[in-house]
This record gives sequence, C-alpha cells and structure tokens, in this order.
Amino acid sequence: MQPTLIDTVPTGESWQYEVKYDGFRALFYLSREKISLTSRNGRSLDLYFPELLLFASEIINSFDDSLPVMLDGEITALENPNKSNFEYVQQRGRMKNSEMINSAADRRPVVFLAFDLLRLGEEDLSSSPLKMRKQKLKEWGKQHKLPVEPSIDDKKAIQLIPPFENKELIWDHVILNDGEGIVAKKKNSEWKKGKTTDWMKIKNYKTADVFIKSYNPANHYIDVAVIDDHGNSLTVAQLYHGLSADERNAILTIMKQNGTLTGSGTYMIHPSICLTVKYLSYTNGVLREPSFLSFQLKKSYEECTIQQLILSTKSLHPSVKFTNLDKPIFPKKSLNKSDYLTYLMQISDVFLPFLKDRALTVIRYPHGPAGESFYQKNKPEYTPDFIHTAPSNSHDYILCQDYSSLLWLGNQLALEFHVPFQTIDTNNPVEIVFDLDPPSANDFELAIECAIELNRFLLSLGIHSFPKLSGNKGLQLYIPISKDSFSYEETRKFTAFTADYCIASFPHLFTTERLIKNRQNLLYLDYLQHAYGKTIIAPYSPRGNEDGTVALPLYWDEVNSKLSPKDFTMEKTIIRLKNKGCPFGQMRQQPQDQPIAVVLEHLNRS
Repeated sequence: MQPTLIDTVPTGESWQYEVKYDGFRALFYLSREKISLTSRNGRSLDLYFPELLLFASEIINSFDDSLPVMLDGEITALENPNKSNFEYVQQRGRMKNSEMINSAADRRPVVFLAFDLLRLGEEDLSSSPLKMRKQKLKEWGKQHKLPVEPSIDDKKAIQLIPPFENKELIWDHVILNDGEGIVAKKKNSEWKKGKTTDWMKIKNYKTADVFIKSYNPANHYIDVAVIDDHGNSLTVAQLYHGLSADERNAILTIMKQNGTLTGSGTYMIHPSICLTVKYLSYTNGVLREPSFLSFQLKKSYEECTIQQLILSTKSLHPSVKFTNLDKPIFPKKSLNKSDYLTYLMQISDVFLPFLKDRALTVIRYPHGPAGESFYQKNKPEYTPDFIHTAPSNSHDYILCQDYSSLLWLGNQLALEFHVPFQTIDTNNPVEIVFDLDPPSANDFELAIECAIELNRFLLSLGIHSFPKLSGNKGLQLYIPISKDSFSYEETRKFTAFTADYCIASFPHLFTTERLIKNRQNLLYLDYLQHAYGKTIIAPYSPRGNEDGTVALPLYWDEVNSKLSPKDFTMEKTIIRLKNKGCPFGQMRQQPQDQPIAVVLEHLNRS
C-alpha cells in the first residue's frame, strides 16, 4: 500500500497522521518456521539486515499463540525519534560481503519501525479498518514489551510508529527534527496493494540556490551545480521536474545562444543562470528529489556555494540569521565562520543527542581561538524565544535541543560545548567519565597506554567503556549508566576505587595529585571531575585551539600508537563519520548498571 504525494496536509475527523521515515519499506513476517524481510518489490532483504532477523528469533518464543505475525513498516537508522538516516540504510542495502554486513550490523544496527499489523495469528487484518489495526498493533507491542514509539536509546530492533490526531503537532515535530515528512491516513482504510489516495504523504522539502551547468535537449535533463570549497563547479543534481514548457524552452534558447554544443549533443554553459530548487535531502553528494522553483536573475553564481547548500539542509527557525560568514576563525586551517557553521550543520545529527536536555556551558570566541574567550552559562537577554532554558539558583541555563538552537549558538561563535553528567530531569548521573590528562601534548602516548590499562581493568570487572579524544591533549573514557540507577555519591565510590587500583598497579603511569607541579610527569587521572555541577567537553564539540580539533568518539581498536589528536579536525571528522559512523551511536543502549552494582556491593561490604 503506497501513499500518494501531495503538497497540503488533508484535515478532518476521518484522518490520522504518522511520521514518515526515510528508509526501506518492508514486510516483516514472523513465525516459528520462518522469519523474513521482504521489500516493497518482493525482494528478500534477509541478507542485508541480519540483526533484525536475529532479534526476532530471540523474542519469538514469547509470542505464544499470536503467530504468525505480518508487520508493515520501515527499516531505519534512527538519528532522532523523528528521523532516519537514509544514506546509511541505502549503504547497508548495497553490501554484498557477509563479513562487512555483520560488522555494520554490530556497529550500527538498524531498527524496524512497524506502522501496520496485517496478520495476527490466524486472523487476517488487512481488510479491517486502519484504526483497529493500529490499536491491535499497539496492544501487541505492549504485550511483548516493544517500544510503542521510536526511541534511539532503546536497543530493541522492532519498535512502533504511533498515530497522531493533531497534524500541527506532528508537523512541528518533523520540522524540528528534520524528519522526511508525514503520512495522513484515513482511519477506515483497508490495506491494499498499490498506490492509494486513502494514504497521503507530505514531504519536508528544503530549498537551495544552484546554477545551470549543462542541458541535454534529448531528455530535457539540466545539470545544476554549486561552487565547491576549492572554487570548482560541483554538479549536485539532474533537474527535470518543476519546469513548465515555456521555462524549459527559454533555457534551451539561452543555451543555444550562449552555450557550447558538445559531441554528445549536450549544451555546456559558463556559470551564469541561477535557480532556486527544492529537494528532500542532500545524500552522497546528490540532491534527492530535486524540483525547479524559480529563476534567481539577480543572484551571482558565486553565491551558489556548497556551504549555502549544506546550511539549507535543515529547516531552521526563521529568526536564525547568519552574520559575518567570511570572518576568519581558524586562520591556520583557512577556515572562516561559514566553514564552522557548515561543520555544525553536518555534524548536528550525532552532536545534538549529547547536548539535548543538558544544562549547557559554552566557551565563546568572538574573534576565533587567537582572540579573547569567555564562558557563558546564563541565557543572555537577547536570546530568542525558541531557545529552551533550564532554571538554576542564580540564572537560566541554555538548552541546545534542536538544529536552530545549535546554529544560533554557532553564529554567536560558541566554539566549545560543555555539558554536565546528568540531564535536566534528574540530579543523578547518566554516565561515568574518567578524564585522562597527560602532562603535555607531547605525552599523548602516555594517555594511550593509560587508557588501555584502565580499559583492561574495567573489562575484568565486566564493564564496557567508550573512548573519546578530549580534542586537546588527553583521552576520556565513558561508561553509560541508566538514569537514576546510581547517585553521585555511589559513582564517586566507584571512580575512587578505580583510581586507587590504577595508582597501586601502575605507579609509574598514574597520579591523582591535583597540583601540576607535584605530578612528576605522570598522567593525571581526574576522577574528581565526575561530580554534580561539573562539566565535560561534549562529544563532537570543536576545541578552541588553532588547529580546530574535535572531541572525537573513538573505537577501541583505534586507541594505539598511531593515534594523534591533531589528525581529527572538523573537516576530517565529517569524512570519518561518513566512512565509519559514530562509535558512541549505541552507547546509551548499553548501560553498565549490573557490573557496577556488583562492584559497589563489594565495596559496601568491605
């Protein structure tokens, strides 16, 4: 059953609404004899997403007499509860090597988001009204302890998509979280194969400015481009839709008069004709679903840059304005303010989860790292209304909850983002962090050696940790814990115990001496920093140094003698993220409560 694309959300009592996710549509069949994933076109997807089949096989014994089950839904890679990373799902769907598939499934498993229930036991539900099917799906999900709405913090591989009655509310959620769009569905609709007007999809299109590079009269495709970071023309789409016959003929006339006809029958033209296009997303260097909107006769092609394209890829609050984009920020790296904002936009999907619901402290550098800087904990008087805040005894903290907040702070040249170890809804930590601080940047190998030894000890306790570059000279080890599982008093017992072990076992490596002059060139294991009211540099935050390095999450196999903090600048972080994904992507789904509780129980007895 495929929805029809429209421009305006239908309204009325007969409609309900769901978030539309950008992934692979699939039918998920579950029985004791067979578990299978089938694409909309009837192709088996079992090979490409083994983690979904594994999860289903692990829980199928709890289904009792409800088998077989047929779910309709979307295979997704959740960036947030309202957005899937289509680029990653597409990449997974193209893998052929089983070793690569299993490695990807382990590092970043996908999630099947079910929005319909077509069979439950012996009952064929496809001809039942949608509202009834959704209710049965919710009951079935609750019965088997599956999330009834998408969650990036839940490791269950089958989750549900709930319906909404309020279209404004759901659309606001989609815009705020850069979702693909929404689907409006008639409450009494039956499930049928093929396209239907009982389901309508409305997409969250963005706009960008491009210029015409070439035109092919044979198929009427127009290559459109932007200027890349090196001043070269970069093709970003083949444009066909949205142009009227008169507009297409006008372009052909201009191309014949001013362009050059190539041997292939295509007209090439020097950059001059600028257009505004709408598009769904910018994926793998290409605009998805591009469509012509208007000519921009007063715009120079030099304004159609890759940076303005990237800055258009999220829907921002209208009051977010960018100023002084040419201002040098990291002159050693030839990076200006526009480059910095572009980094924030590109990194935002993995950066924001580490900022959300945390009382934020930023360090602002009005003239870049070479100039003066200052800490900002409080909300300035000029803070726009869309910025969320959290009250404290003396002031209101800023919360960075969404793209608009992040980019507004970026425009204020907040370069460093520091967060507490707890979220605003609790006084207890949601993570334990060890800060490994070597004497100098030249002693980074000491930090590596100490991190390896500390990790070896933690593993001996059954505790898994996640390493991160501090972005300056050290390393930090994260241990995720469930909210309200431990108090700061309890985590202090654990961190003190761990620090005591390190000093006793490796006195030639570690110290907890606070005075620098007394550390004797040993690594300072800062376990006292993990406390209420303290903060740490957030994962993916830039640092205020001349190299523009990043506080970067790592995989443990990268923590070796080849590792260097200077290798991970903002530009390289973006490339790395596309190639390797986020090492902390599954961290929140792996709380280490049980082994830490065992350690604390032992300490309390001794």
